[in-house]
Amino acid sequence: MTFLRHIKLCNEHDLSSFRPLMLSGRRIGWIKNNLRQCFADFPEYILFTDCDVQIKPHLNTACLLGEAMGKIATALYEQGLTNSPLNEFYAVGHRFGESVFQLNRASVSAFGVGAYGIHLTGFVRKSGKLLVWVPRRALDRVAYPGKWDNTVAGGQPANLSLHENLIKECAEEANIGPDYVARARPVGTIGYLRELSHGLRDDLIFSYELELPLDFRPSNRDGEVEDFQLWPIERVMEVVAGGDEFKFNCNLVLIDFFIRHGFLTKQDDDFDAICEGLYGSGYKYRGGQEVSV
Repeated sequence: MTFLRHIKLCNEHDLSSFRPLMLSGRRIGWIKNNLRQCFADFPEYILFTDCDVQIKPHLNTACLLGEAMGKIATALYEQGLTNSPLNEFYAVGHRFGESVFQLNRASVSAFGVGAYGIHLTGFVRKSGKLLVWVPRRALDRVAYPGKWDNTVAGGQPANLSLHENLIKECAEEANIGPDYVARARPVGTIGYLRELSHGLRDDLIFSYELELPLDFRPSNRDGEVEDFQLWPIERVMEVVAGGDEFKFNCNLVLIDFFIRHGFLTKQDDDFDAICEGLYGSGYKYRGGQEVSV
């Protein structure tokens, strides 16, 4: 595997297998064709046309929309098409910061709506070397058990700001306190569009990095993590390039980290294609490097 292959895998999709989910004349999600019948079972809420799937206009408040879409989400779960509902809701809107209604996190990909998350890479410097704190996900997790992860990562729930969520996730996942979180540096966003068997991941990651003191050791508090290991950057790069040992979207965050810190440069294979895949064709600069894409 190469770095570029991770980017391609995260963006594998065929939108001809989907219909746009429309709300008030604007697309808000994507419904995969194999879920058509489940949505069609709710004609009081959903109208199928030749080209799209429309949420009916009488659902004109956040409360009415949330209740109606929640009933569809329950039906999807009862038919084995989504994972069990979580005690976490995402804001659904046409852009980040807008909340037209809320949807259980477990159902977001079935509706193909945009979702958001925060990822933080914690690192230290020792004797001129850069090392990264890498957690292994607990083996009892429903999602990606035993995979390596970013130092801190979590979805962006409704009713929390990015900073509030970063504080929460850092405390729960790595026991990083607010004083350290205050030093975290936002370094950009990374988006991807990945087709699933019963839906679409339309995700945008808000990426952060945090240089930690040498005597700090992360520890998990919410059961998500088996253990933390401190890896030289060369090992992180080797594992990312060598296979699928990291949770799939963490690879994107780490590849961006390699670029920004000068470990992946224009002298490396596929550099322009990697940058275009991560940042888009109009991106010019990253981490002080000129990217001619």
